Amino acid sequence: MEELQLTDQQKAYIDANHKELPDLIQLTRRVFNDDSLDGRTKQGKLVREFLVECGFKYKTTKNKKAKNIYLSDEEKEFIEQSARDGMNAFQTACIIWHDREITPLSKETLVVAEHIKSTKPNLLRAEDSALGEGYEPPQTSSAAIKLLNRYCSANIKPEAISLKQKKYVEQIMKFVSTPRFFQVINSYTDKGDRDLFEAEFIRTTWDKPDLTADEINLYINVCIDYINLKNINKAMEKLNRMFHEADDQRDMTVRLAELLKTKSDEYNQCEKRMESLINRLNGDRARRIQGRQEENASILSLVELFQDEKERAIMLKMVEMQREAIDDEATLIESMPEWKARVLGLGRGEVI
Repeated sequence: MEELQLTDQQKAYIDANHKELPDLIQLTRRVFNDDSLDGRTKQGKLVREFLVECGFKYKTTKNKKAKNIYLSDEEKEFIEQSARDGMNAFQTACIIWHDREITPLSKETLVVAEHIKSTKPNLLRAEDSALGEGYEPPQTSSAAIKLLNRYCSANIKPEAISLKQKKYVEQIMKFVSTPRFFQVINSYTDKGDRDLFEAEFIRTTWDKPDLTADEINLYINVCIDYINLKNINKAMEKLNRMFHEADDQRDMTVRLAELLKTKSDEYNQCEKRMESLINRLNGDRARRIQGRQEENASILSLVELFQDEKERAIMLKMVEMQREAIDDEATLIESMPEWKARVLGLGRGEVI
């Protein structure tokens, strides 16, 4: 098993964010995108060592362990009934613990979602399907190949992988391990959204191993908009159904029509933003590739010129050597006794 080390992306993140996040625990959790970590873990020690090495100041705080939450029978029954009524885990948690500060990712919300998942999985809302589950990037090339074959129809065979394909695999493993990718994909508590985000990101970047860090972030933005389009379209479908059902209620239809227009505008803006980002990405990369090709072409021309000059020099040397050899042979014959030359019937002019 490889020893845990900070990646270049994680080091860059620490370098850029250590002032805004001077607390060691918070910084460690952001770098590794794992709220269970603290300064005593291996990850925390790596972050601390890097901070010390760079001369960055940091603070340490005592990590207060969240108390375990035990559900009463009444709370369990309320949770299950709320799930039947279509409420999500966060909404239910806010009702049960109304005197606490609840967030969509707080322990109370996670406990509610876990109870529904273990007792009534069919009632679990889609937006809670990945709640509390951290994204796990592919750790091996075989796992990455499976993703490429599934999302991109790459048809890569591990036993017969080419050097080009190997590079694709190595780079996509790096791309999906960047801090921002982790941050964004873990923000989706809907497993469908999370899977779509991963699929679109891999599909659009897998054959572009030369992407810069800024371009990777832009592709992440494009994939965020893929999810936004999906969710806006879903909301529009719901509003359309409500509009048709309320066709005899004028006030309701007017309000729904306004909401539909708003969502339609959001959809169009999202599409335009995506188109602009994709055009920018394709244009920037095309120019970079063209510049590289021109540079390579110049180098190739120099190589070819060098090879041509070298070949001409070799040919001239060969001709010169042949002439020298012929001249030596003629001199040898000329030095033969006259009777041998007559017998052979050769003269110098004939030899040459």
